[in-house]
Amino acid sequence: MFNKKNLKTKQSKNLKIRLSDFSKWEDLGDSVRDISSARDCFNFLVSSGELEAGYGFKQLALPNSQTDLTDYDVNITGSEVLGIWMAPMYELQSAIDKYYIFYLNENKQVYYFNIFSNPKLMLPQSSMVFEEIPYAAQFRINGYDTMLFSSPSDQTIGLSFAGVITYDNIPKFLSGCWHGTYFFLVTTGDRNQLVYSTETIANWNDNNKFDVDLPDIRGGLKFVISFHDDLYIFRDYGIIKLSLYGDSEKKFDIQNIYYSSSYIYPTSIAKNGDYIIFATQDGIYTFDGANVKKIDLPFEDKFINTRNSSIAVASYQNKYFLACKIDFGDDEQVGIESESFENNAIIVYDIETKEKSVIRGIDVRQFCVVNTPQFQKLCAIFRGDKKAVIGELTQDGAFFGTQLKKIWHSPWTDFGYANSLKKIKSVTLKPHTECQILIETEDGERVALTSKDVEESQRLLVGLVSKSFKISFISQSNKTISCPEFDVMVV
Repeated sequence: MFNKKNLKTKQSKNLKIRLSDFSKWEDLGDSVRDISSARDCFNFLVSSGELEAGYGFKQLALPNSQTDLTDYDVNITGSEVLGIWMAPMYELQSAIDKYYIFYLNENKQVYYFNIFSNPKLMLPQSSMVFEEIPYAAQFRINGYDTMLFSSPSDQTIGLSFAGVITYDNIPKFLSGCWHGTYFFLVTTGDRNQLVYSTETIANWNDNNKFDVDLPDIRGGLKFVISFHDDLYIFRDYGIIKLSLYGDSEKKFDIQNIYYSSSYIYPTSIAKNGDYIIFATQDGIYTFDGANVKKIDLPFEDKFINTRNSSIAVASYQNKYFLACKIDFGDDEQVGIESESFENNAIIVYDIETKEKSVIRGIDVRQFCVVNTPQFQKLCAIFRGDKKAVIGELTQDGAFFGTQLKKIWHSPWTDFGYANSLKKIKSVTLKPHTECQILIETEDGERVALTSKDVEESQRLLVGLVSKSFKISFISQSNKTISCPEFDVMVV
């Protein structure tokens, strides 16, 4: 006979695993890690540690006046918006600042309207129709704040309170800026140049306009910007620093300060506080005037393995917004991804906190920051079924009222017990948690659970056994997900 008391039985251990912080995000492939670090995440904001509804867009709404700030929807004239710009313009006659939005319709004709007018009249400019989408920027010409429009196929046209003026005396250009007393332009063409003058554009001629002799290396000139007391010229594959010295108009110190092995996307370049941020084919970088540093992106492979030809950028509230195309490498179709698209994602990078988030499923054509003394908004125009609408940024996780699909994927996790089988018995969610939870074992077995927006906590039964698991939270609502608790038995 044997004594049952002498038998050694394997003891199980019960664990309560609370996912209290969703803010970590690092894509390290299929390695087994702690559950609290996401392998993939989009359309959620996680900086608080919870899964909150991410950014979205709704129809642009603007106030009636500078004193009545009640917002009303803006309905534009036309079937498509191809370009958008905003500019403050000082009216000499009334001695007040006015604020305008300019846009390009489907016929590439310029329209504009006063941000604070009531009603907002969409004013067409019959003499401002372009062959292709122009570069546009504001400069002061002969005392007038002027919006200049130029493209490789069109002569430069200015719009101000002085009227519409065609500037035949200056070259076609794709970028321009003031730097000190000099006005610089990057001209269009296969062998484009950097030209400058101390004269206002209206007075440019062959006697007062000069070329800067730049070494013909690292590709064509794409963008010029005044930054930290120096001038910087972005080429296809590098950055040039140009410093003025002496009294002569032709005394410049020229330095090639950065060489890139990958193409620099010219429409990705934006100044944000003490940095210029730009994207190349191998990632996103910050530049402080001397040093270039790569931003660590948890989804970098998805970005660099995708060909981008329609990037758009904005700096807004100390954040860098980059609309681009990303191959997410999954079977999901979020928003615009069920149709043809140029862009399907927006990368958001916070300059101060270094936090990153991704908006997925929106095809942004161009951003426009609206900045007045009364309010600031980030606007955008789109491809797809919202191509005739100007939108504004929201934080409700929706695109014009339709909630975007939001997903948070964990890595493979073993809950800290690598060599033991575990049974996930259940998961408990807080009240008002509306989502789907997908749990997968290493053998491919899956369980999909659904929680509802109810007043009390919800305990959902699981019953999966494995050494490691993947867990996903999927939502198409704006409800916050926080502190789910898994009841796990180590067997």
